Amino acid sequence: MNVTVFSESRNISKCFSALEKSREHELEYRPLSELRKTVKGMGKGSFIYVDISGMDGPERKKTLNYLAKLEEPGYGIIDPKGAVTDMAHLFYSGARDYIGKELYRSGIGVKRFALTASFRRDPEEVEDAGKPQVKRDYLFSGSDWKGIKSGQEYTFIFMFIEIDNKSEIRKMGQARASQVTAEFHDYVADKVAPLNGKIWMWMDFGGLILFPFDGKGCDPILEAFKMVLDSSIASSEEFALDFRLTHRIALHIGNTVYKSRGNTGTIVSDSINSIFHLGQKFAGKGDFCITGEVSEFIPRGLEKCFADAGTFEAREIKKMILPV
Repeated sequence: MNVTVFSESRNISKCFSALEKSREHELEYRPLSELRKTVKGMGKGSFIYVDISGMDGPERKKTLNYLAKLEEPGYGIIDPKGAVTDMAHLFYSGARDYIGKELYRSGIGVKRFALTASFRRDPEEVEDAGKPQVKRDYLFSGSDWKGIKSGQEYTFIFMFIEIDNKSEIRKMGQARASQVTAEFHDYVADKVAPLNGKIWMWMDFGGLILFPFDGKGCDPILEAFKMVLDSSIASSEEFALDFRLTHRIALHIGNTVYKSRGNTGTIVSDSINSIFHLGQKFAGKGDFCITGEVSEFIPRGLEKCFADAGTFEAREIKKMILPV
């Protein structure tokens, strides 16, 4: 793969020394001023890293917004000074990798980059893409959190949830908007707590919840189903709004290394990347989507409430049939 690193740092090559030595990839280093000009000629088979360490706030925001609009090449962010306070925002926007302080010092290994490069593969690039496969490489995390240790990999149920009505909420003013989003955070936390769910990554309007998975069932399906049906009542009773607050939900079962909330900046996981993209790029307003891994656990009696929605990133997707 062709890997281009955009940076003003003279020492940036140290972070990629392992890749250079492996000779499995072609690396080149360019100044940040050549980013847009160079990216225009790139496509599949290329990957870029952008070093944001020398940027002020407005420039960093402008650069990240530009990268978020890219479909190809894939991109990663280099942040040796820890300027990004919420790594989840980058993955929401389509980033495939994030290199924070610790990883910048230790450098990128060949195996790690192989995982990064495989993110967001097009269906035609995946073997048997026309026949999406449900993965079975499960590492059961159990029915609760007692045996889950930081730094180890497990299989979890992932729930993505995000408010749709962002513009309406922003128009309320900063104080009221902050109140509503804080109430939504607590509302979600209360709903998932009885199922041993933990909010793991969170932004202003939503985030990612983890549930332990023992392979015997997927209780969040029913809870998410109820949340969709109850959205009108919750809008009034929970948030005191004069309009219906809707949210999109996506569920997936997959693997990730577990680290406590707030310490997830160095995690690379196809499952995390997939659930963010499913929720952000596939699910529509008010949708509840589930992957093939989840669909086999649909509770009896609710099977007809979900319809095939095609494939996304080589996974079969079903959507809840929304009430009229």
